Amino acid sequence: MHLLYVPTLCCNLSCRYCYLGSQTDPTTLKLDAGRAVATLQQALQRLLDTGVLPFNVSLHGGEVTTLPVKVLDQLFSTINRHYLDHFDQLNALGYRKSAPHLKTNLFNFHKLYDLFDQHRVSISASIDLPLSLHAKYRTDHRGRSWLNRTIENLRLLARYPHNKKISATLYHEHLQDIPALIDAIWTIHRELGFDMNNFNIMFGFGSELNCRKFSGQPELGLQQASEAEQLALYHALQDAFSGTELEEGLRRNWFDEFKPSYCTNAFNCGERFYLLQSDGTVWSCVRGQGVEQLQYGNIFTDRVQDILAEGSRRVRLLHQQQGLDPDCRACEYLQICHTGCPAVKLQNRSGKSYTCALQKAIYRDNPASYPPLGPLEQAAAAREYLLGMHPALLQDALTQEQPKNPAVLIPVELYEEWNSLQALIAADPLLLQLYSPDAIVLELNGELLPLQSQILAPQRSLYSVGADDRLVLHVRRSLFEANCTELIRNTLYIQLLRDTTVVYGDEQRSKQEHLITHQIFHNLLQPDLLLGDGWLTADLAGLLQLTSRYFIKNVLNNLFVTTGQLREYHYQKQKNNAFYHIQAINLPFQNFEFYWDSETEYVIKRS
Repeated sequence: MHLLYVPTLCCNLSCRYCYLGSQTDPTTLKLDAGRAVATLQQALQRLLDTGVLPFNVSLHGGEVTTLPVKVLDQLFSTINRHYLDHFDQLNALGYRKSAPHLKTNLFNFHKLYDLFDQHRVSISASIDLPLSLHAKYRTDHRGRSWLNRTIENLRLLARYPHNKKISATLYHEHLQDIPALIDAIWTIHRELGFDMNNFNIMFGFGSELNCRKFSGQPELGLQQASEAEQLALYHALQDAFSGTELEEGLRRNWFDEFKPSYCTNAFNCGERFYLLQSDGTVWSCVRGQGVEQLQYGNIFTDRVQDILAEGSRRVRLLHQQQGLDPDCRACEYLQICHTGCPAVKLQNRSGKSYTCALQKAIYRDNPASYPPLGPLEQAAAAREYLLGMHPALLQDALTQEQPKNPAVLIPVELYEEWNSLQALIAADPLLLQLYSPDAIVLELNGELLPLQSQILAPQRSLYSVGADDRLVLHVRRSLFEANCTELIRNTLYIQLLRDTTVVYGDEQRSKQEHLITHQIFHNLLQPDLLLGDGWLTADLAGLLQLTSRYFIKNVLNNLFVTTGQLREYHYQKQKNNAFYHIQAINLPFQNFEFYWDSETEYVIKRS
């Protein structure tokens, strides 16, 4: 989990474009200060008790630095302690966070420098560019500019010895003088001494909360930059900084928000990113604070499991409400972008990312990092996206593909209750074994995943697995006794298929392509030290590594597991019972679907 913690919504500025609208009321500061530390500590403990390990705990506002020094010190210590207490687990998962991180407007940076230095706090400073617009739009509550203090604190930040970066949120107004914006970058880099390789750009969008704040004074709000303006800036920055000491920053950091690593490109950000306020309320993120549709619950009154589920549900609902833009459905980068940020889509009433053209330009300029999909791969990616995010649209598409006057005749007996697949299984002890949902368990990096028949599973789970992942099958001993008189002749039967279709057989059906069939005889399976005497194990990591040369990037693989004798019984049952055959025409065995990718966190989505 990536956890943003907002210890206070109070802010010492009154920026013209703040997403939070009127929520940054300074009168809440005393209340927030009194509960900020306890809320974070209790929330972390509740998450850990539920088995959820936050790998990143960052502080956001409001403005965090409005809190008293004592409270800040305790917050930093709490976060440091969290990282140290779970150092081994976080390190094993590839996370290297070891110090607090906060977002700040720099207003109080000079006052808190020593405290930040003591705790090695990572700083993300937010400014406006060009700097003349910082003076215009980032004013205090009396409407006064504090640009001189900003410049001095930027000089101080340049000397700060720990991790630091600068970010700028840009609107239409910021892009009216791009040469001045470029000059400001050079000024900060060369005259103020801050390495502007550590800089990133964000684009603002319309905020309903901000509109309410300036009700009756629309001229005080800022306008979202058009896609053409975003592209013009991108190309101007390329022209200005390519071949200079800032080219690496331009290519690596400046446009990070529009790349797959950022939350805005997550398949479902509600499954991984959360924002917690000091009153216990959980929201999607900074963009979702105060937006009813993006409130997930309260850490003090709701179960953690319910909050996580609500996050996933609400984000999925927002995507569904805005629909799927035809351009996205046919896009060769759909698997990278996933159609954009749901919070912005809600504000803009659009089903498409508001930075689509810019993102495509970045992808095309970096084809090795972001390869476009070919027609067949794109169609598969679109199906997967529809399945996980827009199942109703997928069903509509499948319905439209059905012939209007089907010539297939289905006997009415098929619809009798006793001929349903579930009834046939319940009446047959061997089928009960074959379809058992708790007889085969896959251990993936320590997580136990009971495998189910793909034709009975209530939901579909897709994973990404790589060479460094640990995969072990755990199989009940009793499964090998089913339909078997001599255990030594029975096998663990593994089939591996790939989602590249082939056509064969008398039916000429399109089916997943078979890659390998692998059998391990019963007497060669290992005792199960984890689940006990009633289980046997087989390590799959080596088998998948050996087979990896057959895997194709972004193409799904399907692993089926059963026993040799139960597989024989399945095909015998198909011969003996037509009602069973037609409902189990596809492989019914317990399965595990995965992409092969050694660089991706292993669970990518559940739908």
